This record gives sequence, structure tokens and C-alpha cells, in this order.
Amino acid sequence: MSSIAHLPKTYKAAICNTPNTPWEITTRELRAPAADEVLIRVHASGICSSDHFVKDGTWPGLSYPRVTGHEVVGRVAAAGSAVKDDPRFAVGALVGAGWNGGFCGRCALCRRGERWACTAGATTGFTFDGGHAEYMYCPETGAWLALARRAAADAQCTAAVSLPEEALQKASYAELAPLLCGGATVYDALRTTAFKPGDVCLVQGIGGLGHLAVQYAVKMGLKVYAVSSGAAKHDMALALGAHAYLDASTTDVVAAMQAVGGASVIICTAPRAAQISAIIPAVAKNGTVTLVSAATDAPVQVSNLLLNMNRAALRGWCCGCAADMEQCVKFSLVADVKAIVQEYSLEEYAKAYDGVIANEARFRNVIVFP
Repeated sequence: MSSIAHLPKTYKAAICNTPNTPWEITTRELRAPAADEVLIRVHASGICSSDHFVKDGTWPGLSYPRVTGHEVVGRVAAAGSAVKDDPRFAVGALVGAGWNGGFCGRCALCRRGERWACTAGATTGFTFDGGHAEYMYCPETGAWLALARRAAADAQCTAAVSLPEEALQKASYAELAPLLCGGATVYDALRTTAFKPGDVCLVQGIGGLGHLAVQYAVKMGLKVYAVSSGAAKHDMALALGAHAYLDASTTDVVAAMQAVGGASVIICTAPRAAQISAIIPAVAKNGTVTLVSAATDAPVQVSNLLLNMNRAALRGWCCGCAADMEQCVKFSLVADVKAIVQEYSLEEYAKAYDGVIANEARFRNVIVFP
């Protein structure tokens, strides 16, 4: 195990003590990492709107107090005895942690390659403490780890994301952090959709997810129409590479899209069920509508006949595992896709979180550490 003698004795973290109570900045004792943990000195931790599930207590299986944060970038401060010899986790190495908190590699879903759906998997900042802290402990995996601490030869850190050092030549710590959840989610949603270069893509919602989705879709060769309500995001959408911007408050978006043959790819990012339901009829023949949003305000409604007669697909998508996040970062660096962020100190965490929930972030609020 790496020594922590040179590290501080304590660290600060933003915690939720119980559901529906104010966030608190607290001081915790810094301990040595367990055998299969990587101790990360956090440099940036992005705030995702899904942190509200912890704040509200509406995610199943939560325990408190809890530190949220699953868009984490930092450097290895120490590594447990079972993983310290892995060069990815050498002290000082650039690493991160995203939504997926690890997988077992042994369950039926893992063996089929569906590691994101591991039956014993964990979620960073939900199952274990996340990155809204000066330090975080990134485990080998979640629930399965509690069943047995395996021998060193059998250990692997499936939650930690290995990042190339050259990433910092194109982006800051804060700009990299949102790629490990928001970025990876929309990147993979697009990458796994059937389309041909030049096809029409409609991105609904130009916010924390949407501003990244526009960039990825453009870089993948799609003709992107960006839609949001109001004119405020028109110039930004075009600057990000969109072919056109549609103001949903003054434009019949479905009619406009069907006038060009419909959208072969629709990515819904705004978490409002009514807006999602209204945009689905813009789909083209054989098109795919993917919901990366997490609308909980009401059920999404869709016409069965619409899907049938267009042979259209409607699906949801969630973030993948560490390897998926690593691939997303690689593509982002090559394609010059970058998150637009606002930086906050840990002491400003409550303000930054409230800005995300109020849809005032432009476009990702990120906690940064000196």
C-alpha cells in the first residue's frame, strides 16, 4: 500500500446528512486506502442534476451521510496493496471517477459484456462517497466488494478512470470532469445509434447534456438541429456547430423537422416529460429517439402507431463504465469537444448545486480544488 504519511490528516467534503436537509461542509479524517481502493486527490468534481436523488432521498438503497459527485478528475494520492502495482494508479497519475462505480466481472450480465448493468455494481456518490471533497476513495467495485476482499492477484480497480496526461494540454481539470458522466452518456448514445454521415440529428435541450451532444453529433458527421425554448441559446448552438437552431416557443419543431424528412437521430436531454413527448413525432422513417434525460415529473407519452408506421425506435440510455468514459475522453480530445463550465469552490457548493437544479448553469457547474 502507498504511504499516506505525507498527506493531510483530514480533508473537507460536502455532505448530505439526511434527505431534504441542507448541504454541509464537514471535515473528515483521512485514512489509508483499503487493499483495492485508489485514494484520489480531487482537482475538479462536476455537479450532475441526478445528485438531487441523494438530496431528496428518492434513489433506492441510499445510506447517509453521503458525499455526492460522480464527475471527478484528480490525481492518485495513494493506492491499496492490491492495486498499487498497476501503472494506471501510480502516485500522481491522472485519474477520474464517473457515474458507474464498478462491476464484478462475474455475474451473467458482466460475462455478456453488459458491465454497466452489473447485478452487484455500484454508483459513485450513491453507493459510496463521491468527489465533492478534497479526497475520495475509489473502490474496486461496489456491493460485490463487500462480499469478499480478494487476493491481490485477483484485484482490479473497475471504478477508476485512467486519463492520459496530455488531456490537460487541451482541457482543464474542470473541463474534463463533465465528460465522465454527461459527456460519456451522450457520446455513447450517439455512437450506438444507427445513422449515416450527413443524416439529420435533432438535439432537444441545450444545457449541460445538450451542449455536449451538439458537439459530438457534429464531429460524428451529423447535420444537427438544436432546439430549446427562447432565443437566448441561438448563437451558442450555432457556435457549437449546429446547422440550425429552432426556438420551440415560436416554431412548430415537428413540422420543421418533417419538412426536411424528419430526424434520423433524436437526442432528448431536457428532463421534462411534456417536452420529450412533443418532440418524438419529429423522428424520421427508421429513426431512433434516445432519452438521456431523467424526466421524473410525469410519464413520457408516445403514439404506438407513430412508432409502428415509421419503424422508429424509442429507447433510454445511461452512462457506461470506466472503459467507456476513457474512450469518450479520447474522442473528445481528438475532436476538440469541450465542456463549457463555471467553477466554484467547495464552500460555494450549495450555491452551485442550486444553480444546476434551477437550470441556471452555463453549462456545467464544477467544484474545483487548489
